[in-house]
Amino acid sequence: MIVDCHTHWGMCWQDRYRGDPSEWLVSLDRNGVSKAFLYGHANLHRSDLCKNDNNLLVQVAAKAPDRLIPVGTSWPQMEKESVKEVRRCIEQLGIRHLKFHPWLQGFSTADRYFGEICDVAGAHRVPIFFHDGTPAYSLSEQIAGLARRFPSTTFVLAHSGLLWGWRSAIEAARYPNVRLCLCGPSQRAIELVCERVDPDRLLWGSDYGFGFADSIGYRLGLFVRAKIKEDLKERILKINPLNLLK
Repeated sequence: MIVDCHTHWGMCWQDRYRGDPSEWLVSLDRNGVSKAFLYGHANLHRSDLCKNDNNLLVQVAAKAPDRLIPVGTSWPQMEKESVKEVRRCIEQLGIRHLKFHPWLQGFSTADRYFGEICDVAGAHRVPIFFHDGTPAYSLSEQIAGLARRFPSTTFVLAHSGLLWGWRSAIEAARYPNVRLCLCGPSQRAIELVCERVDPDRLLWGSDYGFGFADSIGYRLGLFVRAKIKEDLKERILKINPLNLLK
């Protein structure tokens, strides 16, 4: 089994297929992916589309409930409304994971209302995925600061620092409530991350879905070719994400 911990229901897919993930799932099948965390695109791109896109993600995932896990978001700039939307996602929509993109959404991890969101997520045991690895708002070390401030909340660095910040991601993983998703580093960086980070807190993802090109094969190929023990590969691709789902 392979679990992809980083995919998006892209706006181009919605425009073409109107909420039907059948063709989207073909790419998962082609690469042997059994389950995928499904982040939004429109909800990370525009605040006025956030609520509707959260609804849409739940509807899309419901068409393949054994395979797709919806991941919601909100915009901290909306202040109390952002906290309310997170509560709606969790308590009404049944969403059990959140994703934030401070670089694209344009907010600081020190934002007061985002702190409230972290508290809510921790109280409900809902992990928060982050785009990480790009300045000024999405550095891995900034997310490490959140992990220090909110020890009861689980934070996932969804890119493990990308190509340049993987060393910072390794440092962030010193906090026990931080997990790293191997979606962005080079093959050699993946090997080094796997050598230095708690093996129970490593995940894998493709960032698939922003367009129609199949990025799953590329990302998976990097990971499979990396010099990592086979039992660790199985843990990263299957066991760890299933534990996160629990």
